[in-house]
Amino acid sequence: MKKNTFLLIAIFFWIPIFAQVSSKDEQYPIDKKVEYYLGSIDIGGISIGASFDTWSKIRSYANSFPNISNKALTYVNNGNRVQFKIRTKLLTGIKNYRFAIVDDLKNTLLSGRLEDLTFKKYGIFGYIAELPITEIRNKNISVTLYNEKNPSQQGTAIIYNTVIPKTEIIFLGREVIDRSNRSAVEMKTDASKIIFDKDVRGFMVAVKKNDYSSIYSLLVKEKKTGKVVFKSNSWNYSFYNVDGIEQPNISIGRENFKNSGEYEIIIRPELEKMTEKEMESSSFRQNVKIQIDRIFSMKDMIMWSLSLIIIFSIISFLLIYVLRRRNRKKIREQSLNKKISETKLISIQAQLNPHFLFNSLASIQSFINNNDVDNANRYLSKFARLTRNVLDSELVNILADERDLLTDYLQMEQLRFGFEYGINVNDLDPNNIEIPTMLLQPLVENAIKHGISELKEGGKIGLYFERKESDMMITIIDNGRGYDVANTPFGLGIKLTNERIQLWNELHPETNIFINTESKNTGTCVSLIFKNWL
Repeated sequence: MKKNTFLLIAIFFWIPIFAQVSSKDEQYPIDKKVEYYLGSIDIGGISIGASFDTWSKIRSYANSFPNISNKALTYVNNGNRVQFKIRTKLLTGIKNYRFAIVDDLKNTLLSGRLEDLTFKKYGIFGYIAELPITEIRNKNISVTLYNEKNPSQQGTAIIYNTVIPKTEIIFLGREVIDRSNRSAVEMKTDASKIIFDKDVRGFMVAVKKNDYSSIYSLLVKEKKTGKVVFKSNSWNYSFYNVDGIEQPNISIGRENFKNSGEYEIIIRPELEKMTEKEMESSSFRQNVKIQIDRIFSMKDMIMWSLSLIIIFSIISFLLIYVLRRRNRKKIREQSLNKKISETKLISIQAQLNPHFLFNSLASIQSFINNNDVDNANRYLSKFARLTRNVLDSELVNILADERDLLTDYLQMEQLRFGFEYGINVNDLDPNNIEIPTMLLQPLVENAIKHGISELKEGGKIGLYFERKESDMMITIIDNGRGYDVANTPFGLGIKLTNERIQLWNELHPETNIFINTESKNTGTCVSLIFKNWL
């Protein structure tokens, strides 16, 4: 029983050992069902393909890059063996071509002429020849096809079977314009902040060179917005070197940066079908602060000026349009109000005329009742002329006509009461000065009625017209008994006169009329000031 148990243990123990020492063909068989295209020589119509062992994971293949002509890169994980295959459209196309398989230490593993290989017909695709299986565990292998008589006709397929390392930024400096208008790069050690002033075109980023330099891309991302403002894999292999070895570098123009702030520079491999996680594991990141001093070229100044002119013109047009519209509305309102006020003035004037006529007819009636035929006739004669002048007059009258109208009226009332009167025009041209028609008549009538009517021949009335700078002043004085200005109920004539003055001032704010009445037991004085009348 113990012997059998020991035998079983021994069998299970040795089975893995025998499996490990079995042939590599059994451990890592080539998967000939899948073939990957790795690159080609367009001129010769020749291409390179490959089949990998079943353990290999092809992450990306046949990648081409700027500044690296006639080379294609394939990235493999966990690769062990590969069998390269050469395809050609025509057998005559392989004449003078050779191949060479080289490892990452630049050792030639296999080389020969394509004409010495065995090509088989491969359907409509032409002919194919298989190269011996090559070990690629933890190696980088390249296959180069070239025309020995014309070396420019060549192509290389590179297989990277090692982990892509991170590179790093070894230099970051501003590109400035010197006095001779030539570009130069500042050699500064502190790259945490870059200032773009008027002499800066951009800045240069150089990375440490390795076997994978060609597959890295440089990205610049604005951290505030997360927007990638620059991306390139066009590495330049001149200008910056370390220990005599030119290091890959890329120039980034200032036009890519619109805003000052913090940016992130990312150096990472970018291959087709490579996942974001795989790319991130081999990425290098560095933050840099960008300060942009705004520079305005002549073109910018012209554009800004034109923009400002256009904006100012639009605003001015809109402002003028709004103001004109508002002014037109205001003018219409003012015109309407003026018409309303003028209508009111005409209405008041129309009311004054019947009032005047009624009072005059009452005076004539008193003469008739007293059998004073002569005075009644004289009164009628003056009344007829005065009535005609009143009815024919407009809203305004010249001072001379208004004076004559008042003279006729005073002479009519003088026949009744026998008072004395006087009209004095001082330093004025009555033929060139206008005055509202019948404005003074109710005031003179009031002076007669409330002032001198009881004094008869002892009554006196004086009218004075005079200049005070640009104003005209009219004063009506009587020597009557006086009255209480605040409490005396005046007739319709005085009321209508006050309304006329108020409406006139609304229509003509630049030429107002002010009236003031002072009355004592020795007489009454009514003063009218016509502002800016002269």
